[in-house]
Amino acid sequence: MMSTHLGESNEMYLITVLKLSRKAENGEVTVSRLAEETGHSMSTVSEKVRKLTEKGYLEHEWREGVSLSRKGHLYAGRLLRKRRLIETFLVRMAGYSIYDVHDEACRLEHVISDRLTDALDRMLDYPEVDPHGHPIPTHEGKCRGVETVALSELDSGVIARVAALCSEDAERLKYMHELGFEPERQVVVREKAPFDGPITVDIEGHNIVISPALASCVQMKTREPVLLGRNGTENR
Repeated sequence: MMSTHLGESNEMYLITVLKLSRKAENGEVTVSRLAEETGHSMSTVSEKVRKLTEKGYLEHEWREGVSLSRKGHLYAGRLLRKRRLIETFLVRMAGYSIYDVHDEACRLEHVISDRLTDALDRMLDYPEVDPHGHPIPTHEGKCRGVETVALSELDSGVIARVAALCSEDAERLKYMHELGFEPERQVVVREKAPFDGPITVDIEGHNIVISPALASCVQMKTREPVLLGRNGTENR
């Protein structure tokens, strides 16, 4: 359980490092990338990183990248658990659409207790993924996941199922949903035009033409779930 509440600002930094580190080859994030993502100045970000490093939530050496410590990774994982359970509740029980839950969940994740989080988990019958297809971390903050690949990376003729929709932009999510992209839905890659041209896919018998940029936001399943540990690496 979270024994310490770090406050919304600190928590958002940990979530941001978690998100960006999973996209980085070495699991580290530069201070400049953090500044770009948060919209804060380099000096503000550097000071925040310094304080969170002193508290043991981040690891950062002079002129090196920023990464989550084990303590920070579990804290961020428990925050992510709250967000994704809230999103699941809002869609299942409160009539929200999958494209309009993000901002609401981001506000609520900083104020609900661990007790309420566990109650939501029980009430929802312990879901493993949120409405977007993202894995919900365990009670301890460890992240379940599946090995995925972006739809834009699949070759023509490949048949795969949607794992998750990866965008925080409500309009983009709405558009993807309207096209038929939903978790577990089967997609057939019909044709990929050369030179970064459009991609034609089949969803339930309907041919749809999308851009590579949009296809990169759709993650496809490649194998069965694994348990991810620190910095997104597999626990075996």
